[in-house]
Amino acid sequence: MLSEVNSQGADAVSARLAFALQNGHIWPAFQPIVDIQSGGLRGFEVLARWTDPQAGEISPATFIPFLEQHDQIDKLFNHLVYSACPAAADWPGQFFLAFNLSPKQLVGKGFPVELAETVQSTGFPLARFQVEVTESSLISDVEGAYANLNELDDMGIKVAIDDFGTGYSSLARLEAFPFRKLKIDACFVRGLDRDRSKRRIAAAIIGLGQSLGITVVAEGVETSREEGVLRDLGCNLGQGWLYGRPTSKDEARRALQVLSSTSEVDVPLDVSPFQQLHQLATLYKQAPVGLCFLDLSFRHVRANDRFASIHNMTGSELEGKTISDVMSGPTLATVKRILNQSLLSDEPITENYVHGDRHLRVICTRVVDLTGEVIGFSGVSLDTEAPLESCQRVLEGAVAFRKHPPVLRRCPGCSSGSQSQFNAGTS
Repeated sequence: MLSEVNSQGADAVSARLAFALQNGHIWPAFQPIVDIQSGGLRGFEVLARWTDPQAGEISPATFIPFLEQHDQIDKLFNHLVYSACPAAADWPGQFFLAFNLSPKQLVGKGFPVELAETVQSTGFPLARFQVEVTESSLISDVEGAYANLNELDDMGIKVAIDDFGTGYSSLARLEAFPFRKLKIDACFVRGLDRDRSKRRIAAAIIGLGQSLGITVVAEGVETSREEGVLRDLGCNLGQGWLYGRPTSKDEARRALQVLSSTSEVDVPLDVSPFQQLHQLATLYKQAPVGLCFLDLSFRHVRANDRFASIHNMTGSELEGKTISDVMSGPTLATVKRILNQSLLSDEPITENYVHGDRHLRVICTRVVDLTGEVIGFSGVSLDTEAPLESCQRVLEGAVAFRKHPPVLRRCPGCSSGSQSQFNAGTS
């Protein structure tokens, strides 16, 4: 149908679009965006749907590029705003509505003021109106886009960068532009519970957003397992078929009544790798026991000076060396046995052994990632020749630290054991 109209020229396209808008063939669909941590409904992305009486459902992948090609996307955007915002103005809660901007709109002169006036005329709060832009839309006119986005931000309209990681990614641009939300593209979300590389990419993007104080939204969430991984990684919001497909305004309002909306936090909680790196460094430095983390090749990835002193080294000198580089004979065989034994157990392995003139007690725990795949070993060591009361106190403190790490439980990409998500010595 659209191809036939396309052959008749721009005037025919404009007339066809006007007819569809006037007769309600094009309508706003509301897709839920949910707080992954609490389960509360936080907002909706408003998407265009075209239901033609003769042709049936016309895919957005077909009509959006078609309208952009014929310079009609502004009319569609305005129709969505004028249709969705008045309908949602009296809905309960502090939810937001998010709309997609085209590259042309993004750099249009006077667009921010026009948009603000349009939204205000609908009765929907400007502070809960959001826009989404793709990375590629920033390329054509960087200065114009920068000016308009800053003006929108000054008005209180939050701007999200959509499909992050699939376009012309620029960390400098992410830092410079006033983005308040970052949306992870669905290609990095679908199947991340089964694909380690996707988990690592998602963890990196989430950590980046957290470090910059940007709310992170995962698109394309389809299963509870994917949601669980995202929750453990500290992702703020989720969008996808797990929470609901784009739906009518009446169904969207009913969804609000079922899932209570929560007010949005301006600055999301920072549980980023950047923050945790410094917390971990402090713990390693100040811990009253030896701490280390070994990879599956039995290399010392991280070790504090107290642990490295067993081998008459500093922590930095020990890191990178395997246990075979610093041990031999019966001691090496004992340590290998302990590591191999912990590889098969969810419970910590505790054992005493002698290394040189040191009598040591070691607590070894396997470290697994969010899906249970073993990625290394956490080790705690202490001298057993210390006074008995002091030794017992140190041991109890080490075990308590392993079981109850209050801040580092959601270290992106890793956890230790089956009960907690971080243990002494992980990095």
